[in-house]
Amino acid sequence: TATAAAAATADLLPRRGRARPHAEKSLGTPDAGAHSLALITRAVHGALLEHH
Repeated sequence: TATAAAAATADLLPRRGRARPHAEKSLGTPDAGAHSLALITRAVHGALLEHH
């Protein structure tokens, strides 16, 4: 699921973006963009289920 995939980003070190300078400190924290996309995906999925 998208939620599980977003949670799995916690094991990744950032290579680009604002989190890069704090790569070691970021380890264990899921990527905020991945989490946001998972929430959007869940909302769209729910809306589509309601209309079918």
